[in-house]
Amino acid sequence: MMDHSPESLQRYYDTRLADHGDTAQGAGWPNEADRQTRFQVMRALAPEGGMQDLCDLACGTGAFLDHLTAAGQPPRRYLGLDISDSAITAAQAKHNPAQFQRYDILRDPAPGSFDYVVANGLFTVKDSLSHEEMWAFLRATTTAMWGMTRVGMALNVMSAVVDWQRDDLFHVESDALLRWLYGLAGRRVILRADYDLYEYTAYVYRAPVSER
Repeated sequence: MMDHSPESLQRYYDTRLADHGDTAQGAGWPNEADRQTRFQVMRALAPEGGMQDLCDLACGTGAFLDHLTAAGQPPRRYLGLDISDSAITAAQAKHNPAQFQRYDILRDPAPGSFDYVVANGLFTVKDSLSHEEMWAFLRATTTAMWGMTRVGMALNVMSAVVDWQRDDLFHVESDALLRWLYGLAGRRVILRADYDLYEYTAYVYRAPVSER
């Protein structure tokens, strides 16, 4: 397992933020409408979207917290983590600074446990990493995420069911992701690919549906 997050990904997102500012493009997304769609899908991890106790991994400048607040569902407890100094500085300037920390969950001790842990976009771009390196990063990071999760976690990856695959994006066969998540957490996994983007999202829960 990897013991730290890839520096190439940090450089990629730092460059995007420097070039495009605090926008969807600055976070590596094509446009704001698609970013908000992803946020809505992430929010649906929790019943009725109520993420009252949330760790937002790869939080960037805190746009998901803004989304939750605008939806009338600000978390009671929120912690945003990112390995980018520039992103965390921007997030702290806009929000309560104590809610955001520069943090690498592969290197630093776990910051506690949360009902929900999400990673929106962390596993969609691989930039210069090989597929194998990115897969190792996903496995190490989701293992750390699962150790912090009390109720459920969510992550998204690029779909492998596309007309062509970009070399800089992380396209993942759904069976491969399911096999990994089943081994990590059991068969309490839901895959969502119903939101018209070239990706899909995995919800992973501690309890079966009948107990939630």
